[in-house]
Amino acid sequence: MDTNRRTYSKEERLERACLRAAMNIRGLWEEKGSSDTRLLEALLIPDELTIVGRSHAHRQSGRREHVVPRLVIVEECHSMLEARASDAEIARFIQDHLKIVHISREEADLLDRKDSLDLRQTMPKGWKIGDDVFARLTTAGIEWSPYPAFQPSNPADGA
Repeated sequence: MDTNRRTYSKEERLERACLRAAMNIRGLWEEKGSSDTRLLEALLIPDELTIVGRSHAHRQSGRREHVVPRLVIVEECHSMLEARASDAEIARFIQDHLKIVHISREEADLLDRKDSLDLRQTMPKGWKIGDDVFARLTTAGIEWSPYPAFQPSNPADGA
């Protein structure tokens, strides 16, 4: 075991992971004018750092649901890059918006169905950056509870 390695808290690991993602998003955006939503997945940002809760209907099977779709997050990162935001600012944005809640298959179908809510890769109509990140779940009527380690930063967030 390497005794020179530092031990990082969960918060520090999340900050560092979001900064890594921000730097990769910037690099791809600078090279080709776009990036990939997969940069917000577990390879760079482990689920253990972003899973914040579970729906009341979730049992054994279900899905991990990004409360703000990765596409929405990446598109805003691109807008921030166009406005000359720093990697630290983009990382903070990612950290504030990249959260996962475990939901049931039925709840996932409700979010995804085009003949219903059609919220698969979008936020509810009228939602804007800075609004409640859990608005998709609220709009779909998905009740959830935070895991004990997650404490919403805004009292309006969460269940």
